[in-house]
Amino acid sequence: MTRRLVRYLTAVSVGGAAAMLLTMPAAAQTKVTGGVRGKVVDEQGAGVPDVKIDMDFLGESRVKIAKTQQTDKKGGFVRMGMAEGKWKFTFTKEGFKTYVMETDISLGGFSEVPDVILHRGNTSASAAPEGQPVAAVLPPTPESNKAGETYTKAVEAAQAGRYDEAEPMLKEILVQFPDLAPAHYNLGYVYQKKKDWKAAEAEYQRVTELEPTKSDAFLALAAVRELDGRMQEAAEGVLAAAPAFTQDAKFQFAAGVMCLNAGKSAEAEAQFKKAAELDPANPEPYFHLATIAVGANRVPEAVGLLEKYVSMSGQVPANLETAKGLLGALKKK
Repeated sequence: MTRRLVRYLTAVSVGGAAAMLLTMPAAAQTKVTGGVRGKVVDEQGAGVPDVKIDMDFLGESRVKIAKTQQTDKKGGFVRMGMAEGKWKFTFTKEGFKTYVMETDISLGGFSEVPDVILHRGNTSASAAPEGQPVAAVLPPTPESNKAGETYTKAVEAAQAGRYDEAEPMLKEILVQFPDLAPAHYNLGYVYQKKKDWKAAEAEYQRVTELEPTKSDAFLALAAVRELDGRMQEAAEGVLAAAPAFTQDAKFQFAAGVMCLNAGKSAEAEAQFKKAAELDPANPEPYFHLATIAVGANRVPEAVGLLEKYVSMSGQVPANLETAKGLLGALKKK
């Protein structure tokens, strides 16, 4: 009797195990994943160690998928266990400008990415000076004299860095004149200085609606999105607005920098070429075009652009120093 019972229990156990295997959720089975491999270098091509790499999955997923690691002593990085699809990579290190790119990861093996070039500087490249309070003529109303004085005081307070003082005055003005674009712009500037990115974005967005033919608010809107860490959205915003400012050299250059910060090299190159065409005396588009050429391994083109850049005047000192070093390194190859 005991033996029969043991045999029966064993049979049930085996059958139950088989049933469990047949009904095991797919998530519990081994999944095939992909990997990525690459290297981070400086303008001279030397590996940059200890670069923080934030990897965010942009494909469909019920949960957020994010990974973080650092480059090794030679600037290299390898990561396995990555889902198939589009990923966003953000490279950051103190003393270097932030770089963002998107790449597709395939299943099985490694997806090789071109060398990532980090430029020396602080955070992302600056596309345009931070928004400054601007003067405005208030619409003629019985309250205009009082509002005009309040507005002047608000601008003075903002210029002096007294943002807590400027904010309520600008809000008071906008209650009376809700469509006064410069007041919205200045309030956006105040919010930006107070690091309230979403509030600043809303004010700049309103200015683009009130004054769609002026580029300043579009650039300020993109800049605050960059400060909020939304590089892709910033670049897409300026690209969408670019057709309205085809003859605006400042806008085209700023759009190029924002695209470069977002890892959109092809779009950045097109914007820089347009900026150079509109304002050939500005040396900076040539510097950025040269770095893009270096990243694409178009060495002769990069050398020509760098030689043109260093021969000009009015360069950004840090960029000029970088260009000379990069030119020397390329000519040795």
